[in-house]
Amino acid sequence: MPAVTLAIPRMLKHTLSRCPTCHAECPAEVRRVEGEPPRVFLSRTCPQHGETSVCIASDARFYWLAQGNPANAACGCAPGSACRASDSAPAGTLGRNAPGHGGAPFETLSTCLALIEVVNSCNLACPTCYADSPLGAGGAVDAVPLGDLQRRIQGVIDRKGPIEILQLSGGEPTLHPQFFELLEWAQANPKILYVLVNTNGVRVAHDDSFAGQLAVATRRGGLQLYLQFDGPQFEGQRFLRDADLRETRRQAVERCRAMNLPVTLAMTVTPENLPFLWSAVEFGLGFPNVRGICFQPLFGSGRLPAGAADPSDPWRPLNVADILLAVVGQSQGRLKFDDFTPLPCGDPNCAAIGYLLKVNGTIASVSQFVDFKQLQGFLHNKVTYNLDDLSRCGCDNEPLGDLLKKFELDESHTFRLLVKPFMDAWSWDQDRIDRCCTHVIRPDGKLDSFCRYYAGFPDTKQAP
Repeated sequence: MPAVTLAIPRMLKHTLSRCPTCHAECPAEVRRVEGEPPRVFLSRTCPQHGETSVCIASDARFYWLAQGNPANAACGCAPGSACRASDSAPAGTLGRNAPGHGGAPFETLSTCLALIEVVNSCNLACPTCYADSPLGAGGAVDAVPLGDLQRRIQGVIDRKGPIEILQLSGGEPTLHPQFFELLEWAQANPKILYVLVNTNGVRVAHDDSFAGQLAVATRRGGLQLYLQFDGPQFEGQRFLRDADLRETRRQAVERCRAMNLPVTLAMTVTPENLPFLWSAVEFGLGFPNVRGICFQPLFGSGRLPAGAADPSDPWRPLNVADILLAVVGQSQGRLKFDDFTPLPCGDPNCAAIGYLLKVNGTIASVSQFVDFKQLQGFLHNKVTYNLDDLSRCGCDNEPLGDLLKKFELDESHTFRLLVKPFMDAWSWDQDRIDRCCTHVIRPDGKLDSFCRYYAGFPDTKQAP
């Protein structure tokens, strides 16, 4: 891909990124480019393949400067702000090379969510799959032994303490022949606070016996489905799944409603379904058991259709700003930009969260009642990294975190809107990895960053 000419750039920071061609680590710069609106670009130069750039924020209002290990930077540029956060503290010491990490930073960082793959197989063959899961069913399911899963999960608990959210994933985790034994064990474990099942919903919708056992598990509490969902519209369905699964998704949500099982819709966002984000929100609002929706811009890891991970147009990859601009614009005033805030844990560019409130049978903007800007003091300290700060969840130490937890407990009045952009070689910013709190429990039992684990880079296939 040819280099992009950046007009009137302003340097924001230096970091490390990856060459999109060979995936080699290389120095990178994050620059703000003035315009209407101003944008933020990530540019890197590979000794073999030259410079490549990609837009990581199509509106600079929704990019927050954050720096991790200062060793990542190619120079000692002064910390500053892309737009909303104004930072003057010196960069800290967290990162791959930080003292005291012992080569295992994710064992030290707070783990807000721990994901474990329980099977490698899936009952769908989607063209897009970050785990690149092969088709398998019945005796052909490649399942991880139950004892191994329990040992690895318990090992994390023994090393780091309670797991706030354990996500069972795959492949399709519901294919595991001992799925309900694992689920019952996790629900009974006093050090696992909540279990999230990452599923395509096929067995929930179409397998009566499975649904009956799931209803029993639901009554034990502390369980939620993270349901693959591509929107209520036709556009984008076949690109993502090579099938139209809208009715399957609806049946899965209906069955969950009947058993009072909470659901979060997980929507992979592409240019095809970007115009239908508010339609997806309205779909979720139609079910009392749907707690919210997570918008995940498509990222170039795992299995993808030809050309999807190698955009010829540097503006094409979707980012947080694209999602917020689209969903707010489509809402016809029912949703506002001020309804969203970065999470106070992890890197501020790793998740933006917002809420709609259900008030007297109507939907209200949360910004009518809460001013998130008054609770964003944590943004001013995002460049100050130390192990003590990141060994515990930032949500536990911030007024915003307390408020968000209250929202999460208020099932009947809140609807969560989360934007979760994962990284690939095009958007890779090592500073985000340095403070990652979404971790994968690897086959060897060690923890790894989600983005790092699924990147598929030759040098990240082993645990750090």
